Amino acid sequence: MIINKIRAKNVLKYAELTIDVAERGLIAISGHNESGKSSIGETVCFALFGRTFSIPPEEISKVVRWGENHCAVTLEFSVEESHYVLSRFLDRDGNHSAKLAMADDPESPVARGVRSVGDALFAILGFEYQEFVESFYLAQREITTPHPHSQAIKIMAGVAPFEQVVRGLNNEIAERVELLGELNAEWDSVDGDVKALGIREGHMPRLEDQRHQTSRQLDHVNVLVEDIDRGLDVCTNNTSAVYSAQGSKGRARFLRFIVFLLAVSAGGLWALLTYGAGLEEAATVREMLAKNIPQWDDSRILWIGYLAAALGVLFLLLWIRVAGLRRRIAALQDESSQLGVVLGQAREIDIEDIDDSDVAPEAAPGDEEVADHGDTEQVPPRPAYAEYEALRNMLDRGEATTRMARDYSERELAWLGYVAERLDAQIVDLDEEIDQEQARLQEAIDLSEVLNGLTDKKEEVEERIMDRRRGLELLEGAIAHLSNNFNRDVKDLVGRMLPLFTDGRYEHLQIDDGLKVRVFSNDKRDFMDLEEVSSGTQRQIMLALRLALSKKLLSRTVKGMQFAFLDEPFAFFDQERTRKALHALADLGDDISQVWIVAQDFPDNCNVRFDTKIYCDRTSDTLNVSG
Repeated sequence: MIINKIRAKNVLKYAELTIDVAERGLIAISGHNESGKSSIGETVCFALFGRTFSIPPEEISKVVRWGENHCAVTLEFSVEESHYVLSRFLDRDGNHSAKLAMADDPESPVARGVRSVGDALFAILGFEYQEFVESFYLAQREITTPHPHSQAIKIMAGVAPFEQVVRGLNNEIAERVELLGELNAEWDSVDGDVKALGIREGHMPRLEDQRHQTSRQLDHVNVLVEDIDRGLDVCTNNTSAVYSAQGSKGRARFLRFIVFLLAVSAGGLWALLTYGAGLEEAATVREMLAKNIPQWDDSRILWIGYLAAALGVLFLLLWIRVAGLRRRIAALQDESSQLGVVLGQAREIDIEDIDDSDVAPEAAPGDEEVADHGDTEQVPPRPAYAEYEALRNMLDRGEATTRMARDYSERELAWLGYVAERLDAQIVDLDEEIDQEQARLQEAIDLSEVLNGLTDKKEEVEERIMDRRRGLELLEGAIAHLSNNFNRDVKDLVGRMLPLFTDGRYEHLQIDDGLKVRVFSNDKRDFMDLEEVSSGTQRQIMLALRLALSKKLLSRTVKGMQFAFLDEPFAFFDQERTRKALHALADLGDDISQVWIVAQDFPDNCNVRFDTKIYCDRTSDTLNVSG
């Protein structure tokens, strides 16, 4: 950027300021203190960026000349082959406007408004205010080492974008670390909820197995109750049938005996009359038969044989009848004895799952009292085992009466009924506990899914944090590399310029990461701290460093030739140092081709040609200079 014209009204000291300068060369600005020399540089600074070095941005209205209500400035400048006109207006109330246009078409702005003009200027110039005041613009101040952390230096070094990314990554890491802490706290809370549920491994299967076993016991008891009822009915019915069958069997046996006697008698009589007809006993029998049976003759003897045979057949039938009744009685007694089998199965019932305090012990023989268990309900006493054995033996022998079987069975049924009630109550309790455990397990599953989700989020956040930390490591390496290259380039530039300012006495600098400067003395053949050299030499070194930074910025972002404005760069220089500095400034090269130099006066016979000379008068509030 090269300045062509400056037009200003009511800016700082000047009511009117007009300067036309050459595009190349040295521009000397001289005058006494308070004559307005620095106002020229601050006018240029205000025209470009809407602010000055000496006035804070919040007090920018102080740019307006004392006693006036507003100010205006117009700056014409060139960037390569393009010519621009930049205008600003500011009043005491802080109203600020700006306009940027091409010089050949000022009525068609490139940008209008303070922000828009600022954005457009950055695109055209390649630098902003901070870079400008750290390089091309030296305000009236002590020349010191630029602050190592200044944004301008970081931009010149090329690390500013990386540091911006670093700040963004650090902010993201901080946010994610905070989020990770929240996730960890939430995870711990949910994990505490899971532990508070008291889930016991294998408890649910044990409950279900216990419920299944109890249900099987209840089913077995219910089946036994039904079997005992049925067996008792069978026993009752069979006892009557046995009594009836035994009566029939007795009668049949008696009749069979009578028939047997008759059959034997008839058979003997027939045999006597048939085969012993000549015997005296046979004759006697015939007389008796003839006397007692009308129309008896020997032809009727055959009928006696038939009668004997018929009685023999009847005897056989009665024998068969008795045998059948005996078998029926045995079958009925055997069927009745099944009640004993069922009662035996009842004695084998496993009652370990029943609370011992709720189940009555077996009653001792003859013990008819029911034990009192305090607040628990009365439990029916179970018949003694000896009583069971006695009944079982009688049932097996068919000697048990209905009363005996019913009395025992009713007491056993009452006890089994109580056991069934207890088992049913246990099932109800187990069902409730299973439902509760199932609810806890479901809640634990839901919470576990939440934990899994939180774990996934934690892992994702941790992975993102690690990614950003790896990015930070890479960025730090890149920043270190760029910083080292920047320091090396600046040292090289200073090494080429410093001999021009120091007449060859000092040629090399050391610049550490903090931009602390040490200079190599050809006389002492060693590096020296700046405190070890004179103040004039310090300022020569710092001026060389400042111009080196300017050249570095030019090499990075600035297009075309550039101006530099140096306000009192030779303060505390002696005449000889000033002449050497002027010669060095006149030979900066084509990149910094327009150098504005402010000084109270310049040494005579310095053999340096000034392309434009500007003299500021303390008593005048106007300045008009034409190139």
